[in-house]
Amino acid sequence: MNIVHSAIMSPVYELGKTYELDVRFGEVTYKIRVELLRNTEKEDHFRCHVWELELFRLTPTFPMDEKGQPAAISDDTVMVDRGMNLGIRDSAQEDIVAPSIEAAFAIVMNDLKTSLEQSPSKKAK
Repeated sequence: MNIVHSAIMSPVYELGKTYELDVRFGEVTYKIRVELLRNTEKEDHFRCHVWELELFRLTPTFPMDEKGQPAAISDDTVMVDRGMNLGIRDSAQEDIVAPSIEAAFAIVMNDLKTSLEQSPSKKAK
């Protein structure tokens, strides 16, 4: 699928598969979500987004109580784009070329393993 417009700089990518795993660094465990998106024009080209599921305390600006303070504070799990922080290829800039979505996932997992093995501050246990 191609959208012809001077502002559109890429083909359309559709969500192919979503994976989730837990990664442990020392005493801390991170929940990681990996989304693989397939290029709708080239079936062997994929993009990858790596998200960390992290708990945040959020202070909404609406509604406010009579003193002008937030009426509620909420703790919510938010997906934060962590692809670069994990040492995985810059998926927004670089397609993964693979014969299947499973092969693309294997490439991403290999990148993750390499990153974990090379980072002394992030040694997995």
